[in-house]
Amino acid sequence: MSTVKIDNRIPKIQNKLFEQAHTNSLELKPVAIAMSKQGIKGEKLYSHPGMLPLPVPICEYLLSFNARQMTILSATFFANLYKYVANSEYQSLISNMSIAEKVFASYSDEFMILHQETNEEMDHIWSFRTVYSMVCREIGIQSSFNEPGFFYGSVGAIPQSDFDSFDTRFTFDEELNETLSNLQKGKSFLKNIVEQTQQQGSNFTYRTLRFMIGDAMRMLPAEKVQESGLGSLTLLYRYMANVELKKSEAYLFDSPEKFDYEPLAFELNQGHLTDEARHYTTSFDLGVELYRVAPPEAQDFIRYFMQLIVEDYISASFTTYLEKLDLTVQGIMLTDVRIGLNSLSMSLHHPELADKQVDINQLVHSWRQVSSKWRNIIGYIEQKSWQYKSQQLERLIKELGLELNTTKLGNRYERYKDALAIKEIQKVVEVA
Repeated sequence: MSTVKIDNRIPKIQNKLFEQAHTNSLELKPVAIAMSKQGIKGEKLYSHPGMLPLPVPICEYLLSFNARQMTILSATFFANLYKYVANSEYQSLISNMSIAEKVFASYSDEFMILHQETNEEMDHIWSFRTVYSMVCREIGIQSSFNEPGFFYGSVGAIPQSDFDSFDTRFTFDEELNETLSNLQKGKSFLKNIVEQTQQQGSNFTYRTLRFMIGDAMRMLPAEKVQESGLGSLTLLYRYMANVELKKSEAYLFDSPEKFDYEPLAFELNQGHLTDEARHYTTSFDLGVELYRVAPPEAQDFIRYFMQLIVEDYISASFTTYLEKLDLTVQGIMLTDVRIGLNSLSMSLHHPELADKQVDINQLVHSWRQVSSKWRNIIGYIEQKSWQYKSQQLERLIKELGLELNTTKLGNRYERYKDALAIKEIQKVVEVA
């Protein structure tokens, strides 16, 4: 079997980082087990208040929560955030093994790096499910851990109808068979897949993407996976997921000197961040290296899909909370709003929030009625998040030479560029 050879600098760096990280065990399972045994105790926070995807500063109802109630709400958000992370990481289990098997020589450094990361992802998923189960137990509800993750199109804003029709189970239909057929025919037929997605909606595009970075690689011979550049596409798409997840995690326990954080939750967060920092490097460095050695047809193919992903991500990410609420009412789903509202709804089942029962729809309506001056305002944590995302996106855009559709993006593109230029984080700032 032919394999792809890349600059050995990358696996050398990754192996060194892996050895440094695993000199002492970094498994998250012991921390998750301890959290499960402990339950939701006391009045310590499971996240920075500014990370809650809820309009706490402008909502009297949320501001009326006492310390214990905020602990419960933040714990529920923590569990839901990592539920989303786990379901996103599940895709990597499939993708990592396929790239290792179909692109690199067996037991090569690159092969082993992807196997190592797969092992870490399994540890993460088990641990996050354990924490989620604990929170559900403490609240007194039963709730499925299964949900569409980042790779199910929640990279951007998606219609509620598309979200409702998502199925995390694999189904192979005529449309995916056509995609597979074009991949089997080789690089000259990649343009047919592009044309196919251009004629369909966003839901179809992301379903096709999910198939190509997962099951399609398992069904194709190695030479076709390499010829189509699927290894690069997968890793660069994974890089986008890394950016999204890292910007959520990195500020989850911001300003520890100002807040009394739950120690085990903090430890779980830091352990996961340590692993993901290496995964992030693998995604970008290995993805770009595979892009460079891909045939020109495959490079065009990769750029087409990565541009779609980046544009959708910018459109959704550089949107204020109140703008996101407007979209939600219009039937457009955004992940952070969904996680925030789900967390609030779940937490209300806890006996200690018996005095906080509320109609969520009416609450959302009241948020949308606040003064228009808040519509374009973002806070301290959100500024840091926008700055980080813009820097990481710029890195990818420059590396692939992407030419974004600035007309389609409108003021979201202006906000992205403004975020790149941020020199100092303010308490609040008005955006374009």
